[in-house]
Amino acid sequence: MSEVVVSTECPNCSAPLDFSEGANAVRCLNCRSNLLVTGRKQVLSYFVAPKVTAGVAGTVARAGQLAARVVRAHLYFLPFYRLRGHDFQWQDVPQKPADDSDGFSGTDDARGADLAGLAFGRQVSDAVRAVLRAATWRRQAPEPVIRALAQQVKSGALEAQVQFVDRYVEKSFLARDLPGLDVYSLGVRAQVLRVRLLRPGALAPLGTAVEVGIDVEAATGRGLQVGDVEHVVYRQVLGRILSVIYFPFWVVELQQRGQSWLTIVDGVAESVVQSQASLSLYRVLDSAPAGNQPTVGFRPLVCPNCGWDLPVNPDDIIFFCDSCERVWQIRGTDMTEMPHEIADVKDGSQNVAAVYLPFWLLDTAPGHSPSRYYVPAFRYRRLKALADLTVRLSGKPRTYDRWTGTRPQVRGCFYDAEDAALLAHFTAAGLPRPKPDVKLSVAATTLTWFPFKRAGRELVDPFTGMALQESLLG
Repeated sequence: MSEVVVSTECPNCSAPLDFSEGANAVRCLNCRSNLLVTGRKQVLSYFVAPKVTAGVAGTVARAGQLAARVVRAHLYFLPFYRLRGHDFQWQDVPQKPADDSDGFSGTDDARGADLAGLAFGRQVSDAVRAVLRAATWRRQAPEPVIRALAQQVKSGALEAQVQFVDRYVEKSFLARDLPGLDVYSLGVRAQVLRVRLLRPGALAPLGTAVEVGIDVEAATGRGLQVGDVEHVVYRQVLGRILSVIYFPFWVVELQQRGQSWLTIVDGVAESVVQSQASLSLYRVLDSAPAGNQPTVGFRPLVCPNCGWDLPVNPDDIIFFCDSCERVWQIRGTDMTEMPHEIADVKDGSQNVAAVYLPFWLLDTAPGHSPSRYYVPAFRYRRLKALADLTVRLSGKPRTYDRWTGTRPQVRGCFYDAEDAALLAHFTAAGLPRPKPDVKLSVAATTLTWFPFKRAGRELVDPFTGMALQESLLG
């Protein structure tokens, strides 16, 4: 997935400061200060600065219509949503073509990641499919989904197959319905241009910012639309980043022989994106001026307990303090301490080089099965493998000692506990011998690092023997 570069100024020394959209930490190269980027999981706002002046916009709009007169040229900043994340879903299995003896191929998985024991490829009745779709599009709690699916798996009342599909999502689209305007997406422009951090009042001297008119829930649904939504029966998105980017467009009013019309000029590319638009577009654009939008903030990246500088790892949501050895997780504008442990697995191969990968251990409420889910917190390019690893590890209790002594080097965390719960919900129905009352009610959460043994280019899980390609780690 490509990244958008955000430009702003260091809050300490005012030097130029660049960071990637979605980054959690950044270091100023001028004053060397470590900064926490606040606002995680909020819809944050940015803008692209115009490169075209009013005079140039008028000239571009009149190209080929030299007899036309420029009545007015006004700059509008239109809001676009930009959605990124890892989309995973259950889909109806499409019919196999008669001339395709091998069926439909999917992405390659790490060795051992065959989704053994998962419900993917099992049968699901029409009634359960309806429940799954309701949970997806109405964003209802997934517990009824899991209970209904588990009941169908146990009873054998099965009719139509489902399969696992995952993909990276990266999409931009207009964040307000603007009748009469033929602009729908930024395409790849956000990735190739530097965007600026939107500060309160920053756009007022330049032009008019149009208010966002589509709420977050509807925006997420629109961003996840695929060509054939009828095949999607359930989906979730991990690592979702939803931003608003305000992009400049000049609206140039032209007049000739008593007739007036509007021409829309790209405020960066210096090109006409729409001509002969109706003057009624003014009413649409001027009826919804934008107010102040949530934006990124900064605070010193130091341990809340002892004040020690925390390391800058932009994609990590967990920070280790090397001084007091506490662990902190970003939550909005603050950091909260997380209970954690490093596992010491006695498997007779202590001399083998190991890579410590993080997992969220989700303990369920008493009486529920399984009693604990082991959900990967690290980024991996094959989400299907993470789902399979969750199922394999959660099938039975795992025994290990707690690490004592000098802390080993560990890998960072990309997914937080909320993402872990989504993945656990998704895999719950695939556990062996599911019960009709299966549901996920998390009573406690612990962050644990497990040692994966290096075997050539693979990292091997110490409990199940499943292997992951090290090159596919994020």
